[in-house]
Amino acid sequence: MRYLLVRYLIVLCLAATVAFPPVPAAFAATVAAAGSMRAVVVVDGHVQIQSVPKPQPRPGEVRIKVRAVSVNPVDWKKIASAAPGARLIPGRDLAGVIDAVADPGGPWKVGQAVIAVAPTGSYVEYAISPVNAVAAKPPQMSFEEAAGLPIVGETAWRAMVTVANVQAGQRVLIHGGAGGVGSAAVQIAKARGAYVIATASPSHNELLHSLGADQVLDYNSVRFEDKVKNVDVVLNTVDAATTVRSLGVVKRGGILVSVVGPPPQEQCAAAGIRCAITGSATGAMLKYVSALAARGKLHIHIDKRWPLEDAAQALELNRQGHTGGKIILEVSH
Repeated sequence: MRYLLVRYLIVLCLAATVAFPPVPAAFAATVAAAGSMRAVVVVDGHVQIQSVPKPQPRPGEVRIKVRAVSVNPVDWKKIASAAPGARLIPGRDLAGVIDAVADPGGPWKVGQAVIAVAPTGSYVEYAISPVNAVAAKPPQMSFEEAAGLPIVGETAWRAMVTVANVQAGQRVLIHGGAGGVGSAAVQIAKARGAYVIATASPSHNELLHSLGADQVLDYNSVRFEDKVKNVDVVLNTVDAATTVRSLGVVKRGGILVSVVGPPPQEQCAAAGIRCAITGSATGAMLKYVSALAARGKLHIHIDKRWPLEDAAQALELNRQGHTGGKIILEVSH
């Protein structure tokens, strides 16, 4: 009797399994979406939001749930130079919260608020960064402000500290002082005790003085070479022509640093000055940038905020080059 009962129950279970309805399509889509994320994808110049696989960190990496990213000239320049048919995700710097780590014994833990450089693109919901390209988010900064730190902060740090080694009492001229790199460089040079001169349009005078600039020159109405002589350091963030024009304002033994291409070395040597470029921001110096910001010596001015879906408009605005401070894309809350 017991044997027959067991057989009967098995038959019922099999029948129920066979008769069980298929998984609804909407439920299946929800399950599949758990392994995907929104990302800005660019193909042949067309910027669009797509669903892409959520990345997994490998040894030496962390995954970050992105809260905000900033738009930099390198983003649209990379798009412009992409090969036909190439598919890319723009962006490099971000602020967010660590979501996954490959090595639990590594320097970063899930839940930490950070800033970072993401080599494979940051216009995403989840980004991958090497552990050495991550730094703690300055606690007093919002995620939107902090997202503007990595690329411009490290580039300015390389220019003012690593390359030029700005010292207290030196005179520093910064071209494009209201831009992302320029405004960060103004603050870093001032924090090191320099007298800071910046070129900008009149609409940015108040901003630059609030960041510590001692003197602001209107590049629309005056030629800086007629107003400034014998400076110790020049940082050029504008164009190649400005580099050449700056050769005559650096005192002998001084240095001209460019983020817009290599200066003409023969002319630099003839002028008796050193000339250099900053090199690419890798995230290796973010700890210094973060520490300076945490001390209240480095601020990020946000010019515009856009949702991730408006990345195309944000890129175009940045390409036009008339903003003061940073353009930020808000990704999540």
